[in-house]
Amino acid sequence: MSDPINLPRAREAGLPVLRPRPPFNARPVCAAGRESRSTEGPYATHYTSTASWLYINRLGGSDRFGKVPDTYTQRGDLVAAGRCHPQKLPPRLRSGDTLWRDADDAAALEGPRAITATHIVADLPQEADPARWTWLVENYAYRHLVDKGMIVDWAIHAPKGANGIPPGPPHVHLLATARFWRPTGRCGSRQWQWLANTDQIRTAEDDWFRAIGTRPALAA
Repeated sequence: MSDPINLPRAREAGLPVLRPRPPFNARPVCAAGRESRSTEGPYATHYTSTASWLYINRLGGSDRFGKVPDTYTQRGDLVAAGRCHPQKLPPRLRSGDTLWRDADDAAALEGPRAITATHIVADLPQEADPARWTWLVENYAYRHLVDKGMIVDWAIHAPKGANGIPPGPPHVHLLATARFWRPTGRCGSRQWQWLANTDQIRTAEDDWFRAIGTRPALAA
């Protein structure tokens, strides 16, 4: 993270300025407006749902734009991962990347600005252990996302740093469907009631902080 004191000097020198990531951030996954797959920059996301799924699970592979960077697999910070879904989920969507490739294929037919999913990154309580983190994540996903009809893949990352000092807090990535997945005439169509506007995202944020029993510190 950048030191706020040095931000003016960085701007004067023409250096890239990175803002600290907020403790809860939700962004649409969309192919438009991206020049690279870099995860640098403020709250960066990825071209496609498939790439996002590979990234959060620290897997190599490719999406419809080609191979994802090898750095996706080299972080060494994956603690746990899983999928939360409605009970009546077709077997073909219960694991793997089929769900996300289907969403990407549907979005590709609509154009580069079509949203394929919503990618949430949220800080976890540092004092908790991995088992507690997993419980908090799954409880939140089922109660506040799956109950609305979404499928959610999640992955917990705990960054490791030099001298035992982590470079950032433990956090969870939640990749939530933004499209109908049931085998009906609307399958693949955009779902406008799932994290589609500011009010829905603010509600999801409030639900998260209630679920983990804390609120983010206010900026000075």
